[in-house]
Amino acid sequence: MNGQGRAGFMHARAAVAAAALAGAVLGAWGQEAAGGAEMPQALLLKAMFRLDVAQQVVNQAAKIAEPCEADVAAEIVAAAKTYQGREAGAIRDALESAFGERARPAFGDFVDAYAKASEAGNEAFLAALAEAVGGWGDAPPADYAALRQGMVQRVLREEIAAAGRFLADVQTWLDLKGRAEDVPPLAAWVDRAGEPAATTRQVVKRRKPAKRNPLRDAEAPAETFEGEPGGGEGSLEGFGAARKERREKALQDAQAGMQQVAEERRAAEEEFAAKKTAAAQAEADAVRKQAEKLAAAESEAIEQRKNSWSGRLKSVLTATIGATSGAFLGNVGGRAGEAAANAIFNEEGHHGRGHDRGD
Repeated sequence: MNGQGRAGFMHARAAVAAAALAGAVLGAWGQEAAGGAEMPQALLLKAMFRLDVAQQVVNQAAKIAEPCEADVAAEIVAAAKTYQGREAGAIRDALESAFGERARPAFGDFVDAYAKASEAGNEAFLAALAEAVGGWGDAPPADYAALRQGMVQRVLREEIAAAGRFLADVQTWLDLKGRAEDVPPLAAWVDRAGEPAATTRQVVKRRKPAKRNPLRDAEAPAETFEGEPGGGEGSLEGFGAARKERREKALQDAQAGMQQVAEERRAAEEEFAAKKTAAAQAEADAVRKQAEKLAAAESEAIEQRKNSWSGRLKSVLTATIGATSGAFLGNVGGRAGEAAANAIFNEEGHHGRGHDRGD
């Protein structure tokens, strides 16, 4: 068989394997998600490896934090967890965009299938994944190690560069802590290049309560009293009615005064909150500017460290047996998919239980 014929044979084989993979892992609804044209195995594979990258960031950050003082180590660990959470959110959004409510079981089933296939060296599954990812030219991956190599070196370049940049920022911040003053907190340092927070300064529109004018009230004409015919009995009735009116007016005045006090208190609280928010915004802006100033002086060191960390991450990722360095694919009892899905969909209130796996 010549080269062209072999290439056609491999393409046909991959197409058949892709159809089998779609039925076994994604089911009929997975075909609907792909619009009947291209199965989203590539999206699932990238999500799995991207999760691996985020986990490696946490692992490497923990190693950086290990010899540090407790408060510094806590900042590093917290920043790494925040980074991992953002990555999990981005992965979740991509999966839900493709699969909707079935995103969790689709991802979990895929990770389970990948774990079993890679362990068994399933060539049909490998061919289907290679076909879905594409871009291999005349040299598709011959084994799962080559597939990982291609994913790390080609498909996940941006994600690994961002991970390297984060770790470089952590390392640079730690270095600055030992030789510079006014080093901002790590959370502000790593977010210095983000979009500035929208200003929350707002003019508090207060409804001015009506002011009472004692002089005006005193000069107001007195109500005319007119006696009624019939003598003393009518006069007493008129006096009683006038006294009742005065009581009602006094009650109304008291209620108006209470309302005025409440309005003034509410306006004062709103003004205080606005001033407090403005002060916090000003402080955040000052911290950001200080971080940018320090980063500008360390730009060359940050870039070198980023490249170093990116290379280190690639080496670790391509050497691992499965996704997330065995944290998911090495899960005992074949629960790799469940563990991976939990890492994605149990973030920020996504606590879906998935579907019954029969175990």
